[in-house]
Amino acid sequence: MAMAETEAKKAMDLPKGFTPLSDFVELKALPQSVVNVIGLVKDFRRPIVTTGKDYKCQISLIDMSLSNESEGQDVNLVIFRPPGDMPTVKSGDVVVAHQVKTQRFRSDPLSLLSSFSTTLHIYSATTIPLPPQQAPAPSKPSATDKKRTPAPIEGQYISWLYHNIDKTEIPEPEVFEIQANQSLNIKNKLCELQDVRDGKFHDLIVQVVKDPHDFGDKVTLYVSDYTENSGFFHYTNKRLDTGGGRDGDPYGYTHAKTRKSNSDIQSEGPFGKQTMQITCWSPHATIIRERRIKKDDWIRLLNVQIKYGSNGQNLEGFLREDRNAFKNKICVDKVDMPEEGELMDPHVKNALRRKRDYEKQLKADSKETKYTKATDKKRPAADQPEQKPRNAKQRRALKRDQAAEKEKETGKEAGEDKEIETPPDLNEQVVCENHDEPAVEVATILEPATQEFMFQNAPLVVKLPFHDAQYRTHVRIVDFHPPRIQDFACARKQNEYDVLSDYSGTDSEDDDDDDDDEERVTIDKYVSTSEQNWEWRFALCLQDATAAKDPKTREKKTNKFWVVVDNMDAQLLTGLDACDFRTNADALSQLREKMFILWGDLEEKKTKTLAEQGKKQKANVGKKKKTSDRPPDSDDEDAGAGGASKTEKLAFSNRPFTCCIRQYGIQVKEPDSEKADAGTGKRWQRMYGLFGTKICGY
Repeated sequence: MAMAETEAKKAMDLPKGFTPLSDFVELKALPQSVVNVIGLVKDFRRPIVTTGKDYKCQISLIDMSLSNESEGQDVNLVIFRPPGDMPTVKSGDVVVAHQVKTQRFRSDPLSLLSSFSTTLHIYSATTIPLPPQQAPAPSKPSATDKKRTPAPIEGQYISWLYHNIDKTEIPEPEVFEIQANQSLNIKNKLCELQDVRDGKFHDLIVQVVKDPHDFGDKVTLYVSDYTENSGFFHYTNKRLDTGGGRDGDPYGYTHAKTRKSNSDIQSEGPFGKQTMQITCWSPHATIIRERRIKKDDWIRLLNVQIKYGSNGQNLEGFLREDRNAFKNKICVDKVDMPEEGELMDPHVKNALRRKRDYEKQLKADSKETKYTKATDKKRPAADQPEQKPRNAKQRRALKRDQAAEKEKETGKEAGEDKEIETPPDLNEQVVCENHDEPAVEVATILEPATQEFMFQNAPLVVKLPFHDAQYRTHVRIVDFHPPRIQDFACARKQNEYDVLSDYSGTDSEDDDDDDDDEERVTIDKYVSTSEQNWEWRFALCLQDATAAKDPKTREKKTNKFWVVVDNMDAQLLTGLDACDFRTNADALSQLREKMFILWGDLEEKKTKTLAEQGKKQKANVGKKKKTSDRPPDSDDEDAGAGGASKTEKLAFSNRPFTCCIRQYGIQVKEPDSEKADAGTGKRWQRMYGLFGTKICGY
């Protein structure tokens, strides 16, 4: 008997080819490596359905390397298999896993993952004899597991391991079964911040809006997903907060002892009730430090407890150590932000859209506040527009304008059914959408935007800033801008909103103040090429195809207009992706061949004209400039976007083509309050854009 006990306690090395579990806890093993392990079952999560055809279960293992020195540590083995091949384990069973892969999932410690070549041998704790006897054959191996026969040394080591390991952390069979059954009670706890409630546990995907506060034993995060919750603290924007005065003095009649604004606590935003404070303890606080989670990072938080904070008024989040068998579970992780929007988590994508809308609204509110302070003038309410009575002369002029507009509309209606003539030399290598729509003249497209209403039983013609309309017309190109084709694409710094399918890089730029333009250009000089996106941005001057033949009508303003070609429409037109054409000679050559189909020898003649102008400017260096040498005024329609009226007077060999044109409006700055018809300090400006047109030939 004494000899048997001595043999049982005799130390035995781990069989050759097997890895101790402490290597995974201490990060000695490399991720994606293939290993063999032996361990006792500490916990079991029963098989559950996955999005694929396999089920998933998880076994927590310990061995001698963990039980003696690493109290509370274990290693998880994640198994994906069909339901019929899933293992069944109980408390204290010994598992021999052969050909498993190491993995790191999110911020969790290293774990083990099964593969097609993995074999699992389960040895029931109730049948393992004392050493030096070998353990009996594994219980109920699957067809996959039968492919490998255990070595005799494995059976000897299993007996020695089971009877020598400290089983303090191995739960009783009854407790083990309860915990295993509870693992099937899975709920989808992921929600937005607007839906969190007191006393609940939630999973969250949020953005860190302030750098974490490290208190040593804990870390505090301020996070938002740009939804509002009435239980959150209200943060006020200092720039928009015109409050002040004493508490209980909402109209600000008194100024002594002004109350503190909430924005003194947080002035970075997001403002309103969109931010929640979350306090994290170890091991989650350690992960936050190690992963260097900071402001603007998107993170995933699991099992966050929601309850009212110390003030009893505002909801806060609390993230503590998991008290069940999975004590090492990490509930904080950075969210991957792939460049392709299709690969992004839809919850992150929706939060990004909300953030974009929030920033647009914040910028608009800031501009309005700035304008109000600058003018120091009370604006009339939206439902009470300020109106000045017209005198007799103005009323007579209005009647004449209305009569002229009505006569013009009548003439237009009479000729609506008359389709314009199709040019005989139309370029068939350029095609466009809306083939069933009749083509219209350019003069029709450029007609003033009006709308007729009935007012006091009489027609009233109202001038509009623009029409939201689309046309089909026959034109030829007489000019383009920028004047050099290699500048048809521009660089833009990468943006977190680029992954959104409904985002255009010009969205944010159009909203920027003019005061920021110089600063933005300076910053772009220091942006690396890897952080840049290239986008199409150019304009074309189009002339009516039929009017171009008649010298009498060729130079009329009603026959020519500029159209903007934005990024998506330019990509359709050329069939090419935007890039740095100044450094990519092959791409520039392809673009030049494409555009030659569209505008013939226009580029050659314009290049020659620019060269002549350059020589003239060099010759005039130091001389007094003449009036004719001055650049055209910004409102000179003949000069257009490119300021190249001389180019338009050249004779071109390019053929006319059919294209689609859209009319739309943009908001521009307007200091004159009487002309500001698009809101405070802004007016509408009519624009035209090319769309749905493609160069087919090459």
